[in-house]
Amino acid sequence: MGRAAAVPAFAGPLLRRFGGAERGVAAIEFAVILPILLTLLLAGTQIVLYINASRKVGQLARSISQMISQAKPPANASVATVTAADLHFSTDAALVIFPFLMGDAKRRNVSWWQDISINYASIAFTKTTATCNDPTDQSACYTASVVWTTVGTAQPYGIAYRPCTTPQLPADNTAPPSPTTLPRSVFGPASLIVIDVVFKYTPTFGSSFVPEIKISRSAYVQPRYATLVNYDTTNSDGIASKCPGY
Repeated sequence: MGRAAAVPAFAGPLLRRFGGAERGVAAIEFAVILPILLTLLLAGTQIVLYINASRKVGQLARSISQMISQAKPPANASVATVTAADLHFSTDAALVIFPFLMGDAKRRNVSWWQDISINYASIAFTKTTATCNDPTDQSACYTASVVWTTVGTAQPYGIAYRPCTTPQLPADNTAPPSPTTLPRSVFGPASLIVIDVVFKYTPTFGSSFVPEIKISRSAYVQPRYATLVNYDTTNSDGIASKCPGY
């Protein structure tokens, strides 16, 4: 049998150092993993921003609806009114509630109010027949009509205001917001203030291959101090319009 070649004495330490050298391997592993880690980090950041935008859009709709619903009628009257100034003032709440809007509008090179759709409507319910009484579904007993609507607000993502001449149809409570429908559960012997907010979230990272995400939120609130909130056309600048018959 042949004998194995002897290892030179000077090569022993070199071989031991080579076997224990892990820096190069670690560097290669880090170079491979780093892009994946950065992608996950940036994707996670975008998800958080989207969730926050969704929450803020809903909060904006609820806040504005609460403002308008608190309109008080004159003494010995049951109908309250709001003016164009009231609508503009409440719309400006978007800058406080949803400050992300300012940066997004700048990125799109538009004014902030052109980057979001905030629509108002007052809804009056009329009973179809005096004998109708369905405790499980009041939408079968009432017709929903638009009293006034904000036809003059920005519509950057398609028409989202509620039209005057189209009766509001009942829809499932879980259905997405629509300018021509209302949730079945809001039908009844009262009136409503409806605020519809539409915003498109564009990721700040990966926008070239990730599509915009449309966020639509609506709030439905009964007037607090009046049977109906109408629109005062005095000094109106076109932001809203009264519907025929009201």
